[in-house]
Amino acid sequence: MPELVLVNAGELVTCAGGGDGDQEALGVIEDGALMVDGGRISWIGTSKELGRKTFGKPRRTMDARGGLVTPGFVDPHTHLVFAGSREDELDRKTRGESYVSILSSGGGIQRTVRDTRKATAREICAQSLARVEQMVANGVTTVETKTGYGQRARDELKMIQAIELLRKATKIDVVSTFLGLHAKPPEFDDSGEYVDYAIREMLPLVARSQARPAFSDCFCEEGIFSRGDCARYLRASRELGFSLKIHADEFADSRGASLAAESGCVSADHIGHSGPAGIESMAEKGVVAVLLPGTSLYSSISYADAKGIIRAGCSVALGTDLSPNSWIESPQFVMGLACAGLKMTPAQALLGFTANAAKAISRADVGSLRLGNSADFVVHSLTGYRQLPYRLGGSYVRKVIKEGREVYSREV
Repeated sequence: MPELVLVNAGELVTCAGGGDGDQEALGVIEDGALMVDGGRISWIGTSKELGRKTFGKPRRTMDARGGLVTPGFVDPHTHLVFAGSREDELDRKTRGESYVSILSSGGGIQRTVRDTRKATAREICAQSLARVEQMVANGVTTVETKTGYGQRARDELKMIQAIELLRKATKIDVVSTFLGLHAKPPEFDDSGEYVDYAIREMLPLVARSQARPAFSDCFCEEGIFSRGDCARYLRASRELGFSLKIHADEFADSRGASLAAESGCVSADHIGHSGPAGIESMAEKGVVAVLLPGTSLYSSISYADAKGIIRAGCSVALGTDLSPNSWIESPQFVMGLACAGLKMTPAQALLGFTANAAKAISRADVGSLRLGNSADFVVHSLTGYRQLPYRLGGSYVRKVIKEGREVYSREV
């Protein structure tokens, strides 16, 4: 007796084919249907094929009413756990100030550090939960989030505690990353001294924490942390058993892409200015490229060369980069930016928030609708996947299902 049967999907998009983002790779099933048992997908096909099957009466039948059904969206790059807000900095940017200029004046990350240090773990969790609920309403069923706004041991541990509270408070998967090198805190005059502190003091404490993060991350960028500093940090993180990520080459080519390949990173994120050699080394080592076009929009910096990265052979994921700098809670909006700004196809954009995003967080059980995978899917009022990056600004998610359970519903 199936626990759930979904029928009458105008397009059921499995995203199970991999590849470079053509329709065949998407696995589009017209008039699709699927069956769920034990929170996992137990059968996929057409509604007509389902009608010929013999099985017990399902506990629940869900009628997609001709709507699009996709895997639940996976957001592989956010900074959604923080306290406070920085909406006035958008005003400053419109007047010509750069991200780096705002940071050097005590704004940007350092402002959020001050706000986050003042808040309790429960206060941080409560503010972050409101953001997660917005993301769920936009179809997100798995989200990665980073620390990095504590920048001293007790406050980074507090952020890890807040992420764990958030994980327990929400009905979706929350993947934790320790961002040990985000920016130099005010207590340190020299970035190298802070790197020493992060490696000597913070990394061991985080590695022993009860809610140990899955990944360790750093910000490799000119004027922030050097390639050498990040290489030391990643090596120390790997020795403590962390999987690795890196923020790389957002504003200039700091050779962070090649460092990602040399260090065995699962993903390199931003990479708006990475050179061809660095991208080729990522492709050779299987490093996922996580592109963040919303950040390019907010920070007025150039978009990554998505076409070149795809041609080089990298899997390309997309993320919202939800943070105080780029407060974006909608994968659909970022898909639109990916098509308009990065010139990705609608199929590539959808794979960016599903199968390829799952690769970027080392999760094979989410991001695609295949037998045995977690039954995470979204029922849209839209009728085809090409409408996702085309019809922006509306509310088109009807239902969000996580492990076979409905976690959001809005009849439209």
